[in-house]
Amino acid sequence: MGGSFTLLMPKGRPQVAYTEVQTSARLATDLDEVRILAARYGSIRAQALTPRESLALIERMRTKQ
Repeated sequence: MGGSFTLLMPKGRPQVAYTEVQTSARLATDLDEVRILAARYGSIRAQALTPRESLALIERMRTKQ
């Protein structure tokens, strides 16, 4: 992906995704496209550090300078 995306879950309606890519932004409502973006989000989230791990990494990086 060339930009950010936000998954939106409006009450009583299907999930949608808002994407921003360099010079354009759009609301994705296609169920298959939203499903792919939700899967990507799940993969990114699974690989993310916890807040405590993030802080420790930042502190380690700061002391190396």
